[in-house]
Amino acid sequence: MPVDTPAPGDVPVATEPPNLEDPVEILVGLAERGEIDPWNIDIIEVTDRFLSELEKCRQLNLQISGRTLFYAATLLRMKSEQLDIAPDEEDGTGDEGEDFEAGESDDFEDEGRFGPIERLEREIQRRLDRKSLRKSPVTLFELIIELKNLEKEERRRRRMPPADDDYLIEADDVVSIAHEEGYQDSARQVIEECLANADPATEITLAELCRDLGWGIPEVYLPLLFLALDGQCALRQEEFFGDIYIHVVKADEES
Repeated sequence: MPVDTPAPGDVPVATEPPNLEDPVEILVGLAERGEIDPWNIDIIEVTDRFLSELEKCRQLNLQISGRTLFYAATLLRMKSEQLDIAPDEEDGTGDEGEDFEAGESDDFEDEGRFGPIERLEREIQRRLDRKSLRKSPVTLFELIIELKNLEKEERRRRRMPPADDDYLIEADDVVSIAHEEGYQDSARQVIEECLANADPATEITLAELCRDLGWGIPEVYLPLLFLALDGQCALRQEEFFGDIYIHVVKADEES
């Protein structure tokens, strides 16, 4: 049986597994498909849809880079901050005039507990929080610029080289946990470990949970993201690149 041989000028093409899209391309793709409004973004919606894209990666046999995980963590942080400030908006404190009147009312209520210096510091901090909210990214372009700036800051902090990520996580090893059975098993182990080692009134850090489970950070962090989407746990971060604190949501809290 004759064997096909390549022509003298032909060069065999090496097939490589496709890489995961750049996180910026994921965000742009969400806008192009109409899943998010690029001119008036909702951080909560953007975060949820970005994490949903990671959940689909296993079906496409893609890889997840550390850069994509960093964007996911940063978006989660932004979502947490937005949820913290949302009740203030519902109370109608968005207008500066109303802020001032509310501040005066608080001063009168706290007059017996705080001195003038303490009240002034509280008022300054409250106004800084409102100013920070007003500076939150409004368009997709502004969000991408902010994410890239935070990425540069992290690279400088860790003195990371500007080259492409050397550390890639195979989808079969990590994103497979998003598969129905694999995800449920991994998530169940994470929750059981949290319940066994954490006081219900306190929180456990991601580093502590990784140590107790003997898993790597990606293997624990991704199930936590999906559990947070399902409302089974709450994640918070006091500062960028700091420890991630985990609080397991009990059944009575959900109700």
